[in-house]
Amino acid sequence: MPLAPTGPGTPSAYQGNPYDQTLYGPPGHRAAAPGPAGYGMQAPPYGQSPYGPGAYQPGSYGYPAAPFYVPPVPSNGMGLAALVLGIVGTVLAPTVVLGVVLGVLAIVFGAVGRVKARKGEATNPGQALAGLILGGVGLAATVLMVIVYINIDVDDNDGPAPEDDPGATYGAYLSAPVLIVDRSASS
Repeated sequence: MPLAPTGPGTPSAYQGNPYDQTLYGPPGHRAAAPGPAGYGMQAPPYGQSPYGPGAYQPGSYGYPAAPFYVPPVPSNGMGLAALVLGIVGTVLAPTVVLGVVLGVLAIVFGAVGRVKARKGEATNPGQALAGLILGGVGLAATVLMVIVYINIDVDDNDGPAPEDDPGATYGAYLSAPVLIVDRSASS
């Protein structure tokens, strides 16, 4: 295939852009276009563009790249912990010790969670409030259980124990209400 004649209107008649000399060499010198390295050519270093420094990259032309805005992640851990501790503390109120410990922790975490929600650092004020309330209910139930435990009447004077009378069956020593009917008065 013959080459195109050089003359006005043909692409080879124009010198080209003088700024392209860094990529293609001096005018009149024919060099390969940038791309994968062939024999005798070196690939550009890792992280650099083969088209020169800063071409089509954020922050080119002397302006720094704008930082990406990442919204803060809400810290909902305190409200969630208060809710869980309040539920478990209320359920375990009969154990007294766990009811007190978990109830107090639920109240503390609930208060901290409410403060974080008020500042905008958390998005679960309802969970924190529920944990706060359940922590108080757990403490009240624990106090009620302590009162019940103290007032349980343990009385050993209900009658002879089955060990004292070997011939008795279980429950035979308990007294039962007896109804006495006078038959002579009712006829």
